[in-house]
Amino acid sequence: MVADSVAMAVDALRAEGKYPTSLTPAEQAAARRNPLFARVPRLTRKDLLQFCTQLQMMIETGVTLSEALDSIGTQSHKPPVREVIADLCRRVSGGESFSSALFRHPKSFPRMMIALVAASEKSGQMSRMLGRARDYLRDEQDTLRRVRGALTYPGIMFAFALSTTCFLMTWVLPKFTAIYKSKGAALPVLTQFFMSVSDCLINDWYWIILVVLTLSISAWRYCKTPTGHRTFNYIQLQLPLFGSLFKKLHLSRGLRLIGTMAGSGINLPDCVKTAYDLCPNVYFQDLWDQVGKQIQAGKQFSEPLFQSPLVPKGMAQMLHSAEKGGKLAGVMEQVSGFAEAELKDEIADMTRYIEPAMIIMMGGIIGTVALALMLPIFTISKVIAR
Repeated sequence: MVADSVAMAVDALRAEGKYPTSLTPAEQAAARRNPLFARVPRLTRKDLLQFCTQLQMMIETGVTLSEALDSIGTQSHKPPVREVIADLCRRVSGGESFSSALFRHPKSFPRMMIALVAASEKSGQMSRMLGRARDYLRDEQDTLRRVRGALTYPGIMFAFALSTTCFLMTWVLPKFTAIYKSKGAALPVLTQFFMSVSDCLINDWYWIILVVLTLSISAWRYCKTPTGHRTFNYIQLQLPLFGSLFKKLHLSRGLRLIGTMAGSGINLPDCVKTAYDLCPNVYFQDLWDQVGKQIQAGKQFSEPLFQSPLVPKGMAQMLHSAEKGGKLAGVMEQVSGFAEAELKDEIADMTRYIEPAMIIMMGGIIGTVALALMLPIFTISKVIAR
């Protein structure tokens, strides 16, 4: 429960007819837990979508918020979901606002949803706000699923090509090497190169693993620094094929978030601030930061968009026209939907291009190794013929 002191908490509980045996401030209780072994219950995105849908339907039918939370928590078969919702129900029943209760579970509920719930507590449109949050989360999940799918396929193919090459170099090539050395014939340069690589993989594999781990940990730690994070985001946006995909992803997510929140009655500076906080790319964070500063200075939302290379000029022009007509929130959601549709089409096209490209790459690698194995056979046959 929320109280200014332990004594006031005891008085509040006694007034309800309850007799607490012990009370511990939340800060002390959190400090006693071991952060390495503490289990923090959380809702997955699928669980969150189901929670929003059930809660919206129950509130629309006239069920009170505490009763709806209690019913949803009781029906759930997942312990983390029951634990999170039980905590929400306990806090709401204790007089805490729903948005404040959601704010205590940042890993389960995104800030956008918390902001919409806070706005609904002022306007009395809880059901409508939950519906908008559900639609946003569903569209975001579908977009992220498509992006992950587009990135997963080439990753799997590359890992398969790498493992196949290592198998050929460490298992197949050494057997041919023994035969070639016994013949004493001059080997082609390509075969000698692969034999050297094979010997390195077999005899110095532990050094290779050590170097790879060292480089990976160093790169990971460097990416955690502000400079490294900015460098990683720059490379991400400049990658062939994938760079434009990431640009459309971050832009569409930011515009849909701002449009959804602005259309729910939340003031525009808070919407832009939320987009800044939730964006993982520092270059788009700089964009939203500049937009927020321009709005606070009394300028238009679209001005920084015209100056940014991350936003297409046509899209910035549409938002500028909508801003003049006073329909910025609605047009922003439409523009974000258009950007998401372009993103989905680009992912579909890229997937069609990646599949033959990866097959060609695998065939080239394996074919080169096979060629290195077969070339000495012709050399040895010429030596024998002489």
